[in-house]
Amino acid sequence: MYRKIFTPNEQDSSIPHTIPREWYGQPIEVIAFPLVDTNDGLPPQNSVVQNRREKRGKLLDKYLTDLSGFKFNRDEANDYD
Repeated sequence: MYRKIFTPNEQDSSIPHTIPREWYGQPIEVIAFPLVDTNDGLPPQNSVVQNRREKRGKLLDKYLTDLSGFKFNRDEANDYD
């Protein structure tokens, strides 16, 4: 694998770097895409997820039912009469 990161300074459609000699005569793939800086002022992904969980928890807390005294009775659940 050959990787080279560069910043183009002018409008030019050619790649300014050479291909390794051992790759001559072989099919190769060239992929170009801009690198995105992860420090663009946004909070880290973990804090975003945590904030969303907290908001969802506050929204759904009013629908909670206290089941602390509940005991499941299998015979009653299977009695269809």
